[in-house]
Amino acid sequence: MKIFVLTTFACLFLSCTRLLFFYEGVRKPELETPEHLQKFLIRKEIDTTELLCFEDTSALYRFYTQKIGFPEARFFNRKRQMVDYREKPSDCNARVFTFMEKMDRINDLPADSTKPLDSFICDLAYVKDLRPFQLETNEYDIYLVMYWAKWLGKVNKRKIFEWEKLAIQAKDKGLNIRVIKINADFQQSWGITKEQMPVFDFF
Repeated sequence: MKIFVLTTFACLFLSCTRLLFFYEGVRKPELETPEHLQKFLIRKEIDTTELLCFEDTSALYRFYTQKIGFPEARFFNRKRQMVDYREKPSDCNARVFTFMEKMDRINDLPADSTKPLDSFICDLAYVKDLRPFQLETNEYDIYLVMYWAKWLGKVNKRKIFEWEKLAIQAKDKGLNIRVIKINADFQQSWGITKEQMPVFDFF
């Protein structure tokens, strides 16, 4: 397995400070195991039935180079084309909440055919055994892809976990939605050591 090691890790939040990180429970990333991630989600009362991650360090590296940022969400219509929740590229993920209020109309909104769902989920695996993830053939009216990491602490609760709850509520009301929650932590099962992890210079 080819290992990509990032020498620096760009800050993913605006106006970040050590104090803010401490308050939010953000910690230096560690090598995670399926057991660690599952226990973390169970404590937060989050379903662990489908626990996904990137298949290897190469896939995680590609994710970072896309500069998607995180925690983050991406929405796709029934044609599996991305519908941007942002009004402009500089908008932050706070707009996800607003967009979710009208996501039942997603198939009437402009979509980007150059950003298909498959390109966002082609290099995923199940955390438990790194078995490749393959999306079922069922058709949905909307697909919601979300990126989270254990080391983000309370940010997960205020963003990802709240978004997931809203998606579940929408599903209970009849919206045919598929949620794909992707963990972006470094996995011990990739066979890397702590020394091979990137330098996180904002701690």
